[in-house]
Amino acid sequence: MGDVQSAELDEHRASPFPAGVDKGEIYGEVEPVMIDADIIGWISHGRLTPVQKRSLREASDQLDRSLRSFPSDAQPYYERLLRIARRALAAD
Repeated sequence: MGDVQSAELDEHRASPFPAGVDKGEIYGEVEPVMIDADIIGWISHGRLTPVQKRSLREASDQLDRSLRSFPSDAQPYYERLLRIARRALAAD
């Protein structure tokens, strides 16, 4: 994993969950806790299988389409998550 990816992943893991986001609610196409856990989980496995890669791509596409549904103060958290996912897909 590259230095930029590692640093951003560490920053994401250390960041508190956005206060303005209601766990269990649906924002656009995603549930905030599950999309976070799914993306970080797939990335944490290292090299992705074709099935994991497809799932990560689908999740990142859903998150991309859903970003503007999140409160504005929570959007940077999910934008970072999307960058992490996209970088992982590009590197694999």
